[in-house]
Amino acid sequence: MTRRAVLRALGVGGIAGVAAAIAGCAPTIGTARLPQVPAAYDGPPVRLKFWNGLTGGDGPVMRTLIAEFTRENPHIAIDMYALPWSDFYQKFPAAVTSGLAPDFALMHNFQVATNAARKVIMPVDEILGTVGLTESDYLPVVWGSGVYRDQRWSLPLDMWPDSLFYNRRVLEQAGLDPDVPPADRTAYEHALDALASAGVKGHWLPAVDPQGVGRGFDSLLWQFGGEHYDDAGRAATFAGQPGVDALTWQQSLIGAGWSPRNVSGSDASMAFKNDQNAFLWGGPGALINDLGSVDGLDWDVAPLPQIGSQRAAFSGSHQFVVARQPSFDADRLAAVVTFLGWILANSIGWATAGPVPARLPILDSPELAELTAQSHVAEGVEHIRFYPLVPGIAEVQTTILYPAIGDALLSLGDARQALETATTQASFLLQENAEKYGRV
Repeated sequence: MTRRAVLRALGVGGIAGVAAAIAGCAPTIGTARLPQVPAAYDGPPVRLKFWNGLTGGDGPVMRTLIAEFTRENPHIAIDMYALPWSDFYQKFPAAVTSGLAPDFALMHNFQVATNAARKVIMPVDEILGTVGLTESDYLPVVWGSGVYRDQRWSLPLDMWPDSLFYNRRVLEQAGLDPDVPPADRTAYEHALDALASAGVKGHWLPAVDPQGVGRGFDSLLWQFGGEHYDDAGRAATFAGQPGVDALTWQQSLIGAGWSPRNVSGSDASMAFKNDQNAFLWGGPGALINDLGSVDGLDWDVAPLPQIGSQRAAFSGSHQFVVARQPSFDADRLAAVVTFLGWILANSIGWATAGPVPARLPILDSPELAELTAQSHVAEGVEHIRFYPLVPGIAEVQTTILYPAIGDALLSLGDARQALETATTQASFLLQENAEKYGRV
């Protein structure tokens, strides 16, 4: 069977419960619809505005793809505006409400429901066929990630699951097989013990950086069989036993001497590049090109090891959205749809930025197989999990859960108490968000 067939057969999810609960209890947000447009724009010259947060190494890749598209479609020019993601999420809604919206944008999957609830993006159900998207071409978790209250609001471009990056030279010097990265808890802890015997702290846990260490907790929570929130998205549940097990295991990395205390993500990355660290958990968009730019560094990447009772890995996805306009110009919208159809069909080019394509036919292509690191990341996509489709969910994660995880790792305090305190705070914010975004 092809990878595509295997992934479809597995029918993985991770957001279905929350999505179904929300869709079942809430009406669609509105009746506004995009006008019908042709599959390809052939009208007069038009210049589009495209906003995103691609301010790192992924920005030049997107600009290269835009230039390639423009060569093939010289009557469509695209001005790309890249802002830091925090600025983007602040300025995008303001631009829409002031009538100064870009034509389209790229955002993270876990921000789509929030912006749909704010009514600053448009449902895109009308253009699915035009841009060539079909459900059979996507993992269920990815296909469902843009659906909120029975409407589709975004078009998935990629997936970027947290993965295990490993330093082959450090493993070999510790007497470990660099061609067989650890795939389960027993093998992983054995490797950390062997590294410790060789004088190497093998997993530098970035407790100083709540975002990085929090995503590791997300993966572990799911691996131990837990969920972040209840099905209605109104109460936090991460303080249950799976969450305690996940955080306790993270603390054990420090307690056993496998990780230094009080290190940042940049500390861990620098140690990895200098052959002082064996393992990094992180996303391919941030690490593949960064590590690939270091001369002489012998590294590879594999799916995260299974520490709990099941395989799981946090993943995000960049997704295209159409900004709400005071009124839609048919020519401009047709040009937007032409570009979206083109880039989703040619997303193998975007894979050079690090993420893997969201479309299974491209994921299973010979072109992706030629990108060694990306193809190794793709081996784990059947186990990816997304945050639930709840407006404001990213705020709950980043302002409450992740700092709590970081504090518990810095202090090595009681894991259950830390999570229970965060659960109370998160549930309160979820209730506030329910009122703020008008959910029933």
